[in-house]
Formats: sequence, structure tokens, C-alpha cells
Amino acid sequence: MLIEGQFPIAAPPETLLVHLFDAGLMASCLPGCEKLEALDADRYRAVVAISMAGIKARFDLLVEITKRDDSNVWAVTRGDEGGHASNLQADSQVTLQPTPEGTLVSYRSEVSVTGRLGRFALGMMKKKAQSMGDEFAVNLQRKLEQIGAAPAAQH
Repeated sequence: MLIEGQFPIAAPPETLLVHLFDAGLMASCLPGCEKLEALDADRYRAVVAISMAGIKARFDLLVEITKRDDSNVWAVTRGDEGGHASNLQADSQVTLQPTPEGTLVSYRSEVSVTGRLGRFALGMMKKKAQSMGDEFAVNLQRKLEQIGAAPAAQH
């Protein structure tokens, strides 16, 4: 399933790129993230809980940055729900494009979910992913404003 979107952030790409690798900041922005820790410069362990159509799931994930440059980050995410009820794999790319107002963040993920959550309709899963992406964008902008890395935006 392809999940993609974009959102503006009122901070320059070079500032945003630094903060994208701050595990504490990212954990506070990602909906449902219970834990996010850096294992090394390119690997992160995360625990993310989601609820969809009355079903709750908690995924233990390993995120590995496979490549990065000044405006792109490529990552592979793999993990499972406790008891291996569902498995998730995602190949993702995040692109940071400078704009007069800051940065346009674009993301694209090819996601595969198997097991009990894999039985959900594609449309429902895409809608949940879009909702989480929208919430992440709002949280990220607010967090960057709080730490002084971005000017206050009109909310």
C-alpha cells in the first residue's frame, strides 16, 4: 500500500534535518509513539500503539536509515505486534524542499501489513495513516516552535 503526503514546516531544511534524528523530539510528535530510542546513528527502536476500527495494536519496530543526503532520508521499518499477530514493513523516503516560508516535507512509504491488521480494507488503513501524518505535522511544527527552531506559525 502506498502512503504519501506533504506538509509545510516553518523552519529551513537544514534545521529540520537535524531535528528529524532527535529521538526524543520525534517521539513527542509521532501519534501513538510510546518509546523511541536511538540504537546508533542509523538505527532506532520504537514502540507505537494504534487503534483502528475498535482494534488496538502495539508494534515493536526497528527503523533503519539506509541512505541520507542534504534533502532526503531513506529508511526501512520492520516490526511486529506482540505475539506476531500482525507484521509491518515499510520502505520510506522523506524529502525536504526549501520554500520561502521554510520547508515543504514530502513523504512516500510503500507499506506492507500482514496478519490481523492486514485484513483491513486498504482505504481504512490509508485513512488512518493520513490522519497520523497530519497529526505528526501539527505536532512537529509546535515542538519546533517551543524549542525555538521555527518561528511561530498561524494555527
